[in-house]
Amino acid sequence: MTAAAMRLYLPQGNSFSAPVAVEGAPGVDLIACYWTLAGAYVFGEDDHSPWRFRERAEAAGRAGYTGFGFKQADLRQILAHHSCAEVRHILADNGLRHVELEALFDWCADGEARRRSDADRHLLLATAAELGAHRIKAAGDFGGANWPVEHMHNAFQVLARQARDVGSTFTLEPIAFSNIPDLDTALAIIGNSAGKGGGLMLDSWHVTRGRMSLAQIAALPPGTIGGAELDDGTLETVGSPIADTLDRRRLCGEGEFDLPAFIAAVQASGYNGPWGVEIISAAQRALPLTAAATRSFDTTARLFAGTPLSD
Repeated sequence: MTAAAMRLYLPQGNSFSAPVAVEGAPGVDLIACYWTLAGAYVFGEDDHSPWRFRERAEAAGRAGYTGFGFKQADLRQILAHHSCAEVRHILADNGLRHVELEALFDWCADGEARRRSDADRHLLLATAAELGAHRIKAAGDFGGANWPVEHMHNAFQVLARQARDVGSTFTLEPIAFSNIPDLDTALAIIGNSAGKGGGLMLDSWHVTRGRMSLAQIAALPPGTIGGAELDDGTLETVGSPIADTLDRRRLCGEGEFDLPAFIAAVQASGYNGPWGVEIISAAQRALPLTAAATRSFDTTARLFAGTPLSD
């Protein structure tokens, strides 16, 4: 993107302008985030996909994706039937070279919640090492926990060191209805680990709904953003924030978000990695696998290259 185009797309403060096409960006890689191709899963501790991993990987590759996302419950199902070597071969056979893992919660908790979190942490780190996953998502608490920022900062530094040791990055996602609700809180927690095993995960849904500053995102030092994800929706919340987040996301370009401005801000910070496509919605869950892959890829690819939609 040219400097002139970048200036055109960057908004002032928290404003969101009408969507416009982003200047072509050849070579951008798109990751099919776990939820996008998971089908009719049921949210909860065992929210694995009813579709087989190989079929999802093949659908993602045919659609044009170059990356694939795994969630821990689904990952356990997959590893009960495939070795990590087999998973690597299936990904490679379908041109899926970028791997994203999610999601670690309760990394600041204690008791039984922490025991479960540590088991997830072990699985996600071990899998990152085996599959060469470049990022592992982490998030805050949605249930009212009030951990001090200093406590979260210290705990996250451990996560970052562990991720760095396996060649990965723990990316922390600010979410308005969590105890990490904004950029400033997330940045304080990440601290000096940014670009050294730690980083931000920025999702257009949470950035837009949280009214996070695109100017602040654009000014972040290179290496701070460890991952970025795209989806669309209405500017105002419909119903409860959590239900809206889990059921009403839209395909890119089919909502009211200013996705070109979000992309431009993230790129201005120096981020040049793959972009996740995270469509979490009742409509997406109801689609056949091929349609879920093709529609989500095509609508997102248009943001970068102006490619026509597939039939």
